[in-house]
Amino acid sequence: MKHILAVILLMISFLSFAQETNKTDSNGKKQGLWKQYHKNGMLRYTGTFKDDKPTGVFKYYYNTGKFQVEIDNKGSNAYATVYYETGEIKAAGKYENQKKDSTWKHFDKAGYTISVEFYLSGKREGTWKTYYNTGVVAEEKEYTNDQENGIWNRYYKTGKLKMTALYENGALEGRATYYGANYKKAVSGPFRHDVRHGFWTYYEGDGRTVRKKEEYKNGIRVDANKDDDVIDDREIEYIPEDVVTPENFITPR
Repeated sequence: MKHILAVILLMISFLSFAQETNKTDSNGKKQGLWKQYHKNGMLRYTGTFKDDKPTGVFKYYYNTGKFQVEIDNKGSNAYATVYYETGEIKAAGKYENQKKDSTWKHFDKAGYTISVEFYLSGKREGTWKTYYNTGVVAEEKEYTNDQENGIWNRYYKTGKLKMTALYENGALEGRATYYGANYKKAVSGPFRHDVRHGFWTYYEGDGRTVRKKEEYKNGIRVDANKDDDVIDDREIEYIPEDVVTPENFITPR
């Protein structure tokens, strides 16, 4: 009899605890422990709210049950660590008022830094860099108020320049130069409002001897030889564009 009573009391205690999750107050604000689930029934996240604001540590999970993200909420700031499903750190950074802020770093599964980004109140700012797994910079691009502004450089794994260009308010402006696998100048010409405009010059392997010239106006080729085969910059080796970007987990729903 005592054993049965103990089981009943345990069940009542469990049900009482379960009823305390996912609660809102009379003003509709989330309070206390909350849990949400994926469509397949697996836990999506768990964490505590006070007056509708996340407090303390929130933990997120993939729909396979594997750990995905930990966010430590400290007032208006939150510090996030994102994990691959296999357990390695994928990204880490800070939120301020639920917007990305300051430095964010991204990593591959081997622990090498893929990229370093900087945000100011959710907007891209400063110099962003991506890296080869040797630590050599692969690409750098400057931002102001969430738009590309300033240099855009790409590099070979040796650290030698692969291409250089300039952005102004999100559009390519001014001269861009591409360098071949021998690090010599291969193609050079100006952009205006994100399209080719003016004379573009193609060089032989020595980087000095002119191979061909083309003239563009507002992105359209207009020189007398425009029907010739166009030599484009596909011959230039480019770095991959598949930079890892973490999902935005800061606002639980």
